[in-house]
Amino acid sequence: MLRAKASERFGETTDWLFAPSGLEMMTHPLVARRRAARLQRAGLPVADLTCGLGGDLGAVAQAGMDAVGVERDPATALLAAQNVRSATVVVGDAEAPPVWVEDLAILLDPSRRSAVTRRFDPAAFQPTWDVCMQLAQRAKAAVVKGPPGIGDAYIPPEAEFEVVQVGRSLREGALWFGGDAVPGLRRAVRLPQAVEITSEASQAPPETSPILEFLFDPAPCVTRASLVRHLGARINARLLDPFLAYLTASQMAETPFATAFEVLEVVPFSVAGVRKTLRENGWRPDEIRRRAFPIEPDELRKLLKVHDGEPVTLLCMTVDGSRMVVISRRIDSSV
Repeated sequence: MLRAKASERFGETTDWLFAPSGLEMMTHPLVARRRAARLQRAGLPVADLTCGLGGDLGAVAQAGMDAVGVERDPATALLAAQNVRSATVVVGDAEAPPVWVEDLAILLDPSRRSAVTRRFDPAAFQPTWDVCMQLAQRAKAAVVKGPPGIGDAYIPPEAEFEVVQVGRSLREGALWFGGDAVPGLRRAVRLPQAVEITSEASQAPPETSPILEFLFDPAPCVTRASLVRHLGARINARLLDPFLAYLTASQMAETPFATAFEVLEVVPFSVAGVRKTLRENGWRPDEIRRRAFPIEPDELRKLLKVHDGEPVTLLCMTVDGSRMVVISRRIDSSV
């Protein structure tokens, strides 16, 4: 059994998920279960060094792994012990962990909140990002959770970078070390579909295409993982512009990794021109999306003053320095 070097062990647990108000939300259960399944493949005991209320720890324990949770705050540790009856929970600091990380798979989720606000500087995380990286590289295997927008400068070359999305919500970026992690690999994961795309896949050519019959807006996990061209190769689509994430194709393709739009009209931007096109065709702007475009959707809607007709989506963008509005019909509403 996995043992701590020094610990305060709490008693037997009763009900699942005790949580005081005001604490951060725990890991989404789908994300926690997927992570636990991947940790299980490493075949190692697991130490969650920032276990909080026990969301990830519970998933690891339920997967049948020998697990210990470490938590700085005694009250939170007590609640974690009550939430996860099959794991050891100890009071300790991840910066000086009370376990031998060199023999373990470890999990780290540095706190990104202070008492009053969210922290955006990794040096202000608790434990700091540098400490997390040092611990991860000491362990036999490790996963470090971070914000989806963590800068590329904070991702070491020996880590695999994974971006996880649940429904329409981008949940986290995770760095994997050891085990089945592939150094330098980037992975986008979509749940609950349990699908993924990686940087090992082929890429669409870098050359751009004019707007064709269909546009595809990649899911946030794909964009954040820098896998837009990899998705393009999968659905036979090309980049519309090197600075936009939109893909375009002459044929429709179904994918859980993008929202698809049928192109109805492309209008060089002017309020009068867009309004005229909408009214002449009996269309009204139901959804307005913008990318590299200066006017907020709500402001543009007020300027257009078109309230009747068939609902359409306006994709407002700047391509090659020219502002334009693509009037389209949304096909896939999953993203």
